[in-house]
Amino acid sequence: MIGKTLVLTALIIGSLTHLGAQTDIILQGKIIDKDTQAPLPAFVQITGTGQGRTADYDGTFKLLVKQPAPDQVLTLTVYLIGYQKKIIPAQTGKFMLVELELEPLPSHEITVSADSVVSAGKAQNTVSMDKMEVYTFPGTAADPIYASQILPGVNSLPDSSNMLIRGGGPDEVAYFFDGIEIAHPFLSESLHESYFSIFDNQIIEGFSVSGSGYPTKFGDALSGVMNITAKDRIFQREGGLGISIMGLNSYLGMPIKDKGSLVGSFNMGHSALMTRINNRRDSEFQTKNGFLKSVFQLHQSHTLRLLGLFDTYDFNHTNGFKTSSRNGVAGISLTSIFSKNLVSRFIFSHVRYQAGFQIEDSFHKDLSDNIYQFRGEATWDLESHYIDFGADIQWRDIKITWEESGGFPERRNTDGSRWSFYINDKFRISRKLYLDLGARLGCVRVAKTQFRFDPRFSLAYLSTPKDIFRFSLGMYHQFGDYFYLKDNQDLKPKGASHISLSYDRITANMDFRLTAYNKEYSQLFLNTAGGGINNAGLGFARGAELYLKLKNAKYDFLLVYNFLNSRRKENQVASLARSPYEIDHSLTGIFTLKFNNTSLGIRYSFASGLPYTPLLGREWDHSQQIFSPVWGEPYTERFPSYQRLDINGSKTFIIDKKQWIFYFGITNLFNRKNILRYEYSQNYSQRNNQYSIFGCSIFLGIYIPFY
Repeated sequence: MIGKTLVLTALIIGSLTHLGAQTDIILQGKIIDKDTQAPLPAFVQITGTGQGRTADYDGTFKLLVKQPAPDQVLTLTVYLIGYQKKIIPAQTGKFMLVELELEPLPSHEITVSADSVVSAGKAQNTVSMDKMEVYTFPGTAADPIYASQILPGVNSLPDSSNMLIRGGGPDEVAYFFDGIEIAHPFLSESLHESYFSIFDNQIIEGFSVSGSGYPTKFGDALSGVMNITAKDRIFQREGGLGISIMGLNSYLGMPIKDKGSLVGSFNMGHSALMTRINNRRDSEFQTKNGFLKSVFQLHQSHTLRLLGLFDTYDFNHTNGFKTSSRNGVAGISLTSIFSKNLVSRFIFSHVRYQAGFQIEDSFHKDLSDNIYQFRGEATWDLESHYIDFGADIQWRDIKITWEESGGFPERRNTDGSRWSFYINDKFRISRKLYLDLGARLGCVRVAKTQFRFDPRFSLAYLSTPKDIFRFSLGMYHQFGDYFYLKDNQDLKPKGASHISLSYDRITANMDFRLTAYNKEYSQLFLNTAGGGINNAGLGFARGAELYLKLKNAKYDFLLVYNFLNSRRKENQVASLARSPYEIDHSLTGIFTLKFNNTSLGIRYSFASGLPYTPLLGREWDHSQQIFSPVWGEPYTERFPSYQRLDINGSKTFIIDKKQWIFYFGITNLFNRKNILRYEYSQNYSQRNNQYSIFGCSIFLGIYIPFY
């Protein structure tokens, strides 16, 4: 990411340890981008000496120096390739702010891919959504994945947490949290409830959503990647405590002297009060969420991180349907700096997911998914070339048990492994032209071993500092469900080729982006007449996106429009037909007023209805003695269009010298009955509308931050 300025936020803490006449000083701080707040690996050196180091992946650094003479003034030289070098005084105990000017843009600071990359933070070269907007935008529910649905290229309905990126299915998106791949990022994966993710926005440092042209370090995804990073080094104590009609939430971040820091949160919620206020008493759910991350500075060049996350979710409906899930993530990582231009990170993690689904006196199903992962990655800055390379390995074990009324329990399990290598090189061709070349080699082993090679190419042309053209071309593969691969050993990975072209106009008060793309699918999984699966499926997704964001001191305005044309031959659909994920038109407009310590926002959402296969009638099956449905052509009808109006607001007060934030939200203000799907009676004589759970609902709460 690139910004016009670089800010070095350095907290210099002098600790005097008397060892005779010798005393040491510890200089430590964090390097971030002024606009994006993203950490930057700039090099920090004590001027006039050979002592220095590159900042860590999270932008932090620490230097140990001998106590200078009384008349000696220590200075730090801070530089990053492509920026003007800056020399600043190292004043003990003083908070310093330093701006570095570009001269000119370095190749590795340019986002080259022609993509709807949207990140939490302002950047000169990408459309953006600030992390606080996850809280303040109406209808986002303070959830990063749910909020991301307002972004260009994300074609999901506003009432679904599943992300549909540029015509791809929900299983074509990969999710990463602090370098750990998360296979089950939602509280629930049932048909009835799957609206929110397992990530607490209080502890998130940043996130990005990528469609075409995402980095080669990510793989096994046909359509897109969501990459989330948690807060890391904390240099002053911070936190917060909140209560709302949904429950309690809390957050704490604190430094551990000069050894590191600790970040944690705990939240618990219950829908009982909300459902009573909103007169919906046919269902209820409860959740718990906890997160803890410790950062330890082992040495000037080595940093250890320990991470843990857990989520629990329980849902009950008066019709007898119940579902629950337990999601746990544990990880350990080591970041090492070998020289001023070579940084590495190694991550080992375990992700465990358990879920249960039950229809009273009818059906019960349990799922267990255990994933062990190892990832090694490195960044090598050669000035003229900026090279990323690494490898990842994953071992996975999945077990499913189900039982129908009157039947015997059935069990299935499968296991497998997946590994890959990647390399990416960004370099500059001319003063205005930048090139990005990369490749990824992937392998999966379930019933047998398969390999896939994905080359990727992108370029960016800066016609002016505010006008950027981007183009990308790449191959992507996804190995697919392990049970499919186990039962059908000849299955090859699903494939997609991406082509994308975009234009950005970015000024101080405006972000504008126009993108066109084409995605061609190949080797999709297609059911055969004999009950097997082959790779005869294919399809395409073509579309355009418009993104406009205006911002000033009094108001913010956001407009996003997506157009999509998509066809697929896949699963049970034996000929090319409209894709079940095709929302051909979607529009979101958000207007937020800001005055004094108060904000008021309004959001309008529109989306074409998803396609569905119509029921033409029914016929009597004499052999089974039941009615069988007569279906029409696949996905030739659409559900009614989706529309929703949301409002929210907040007011900040100072009470007893503390900041209190009161907030409210109303979703679906006019209580529009948005149909998400149809369900049919057992004999197919009646059709019932299944409406979104987001009727007119009121949310209220108080949050008290402390520092």
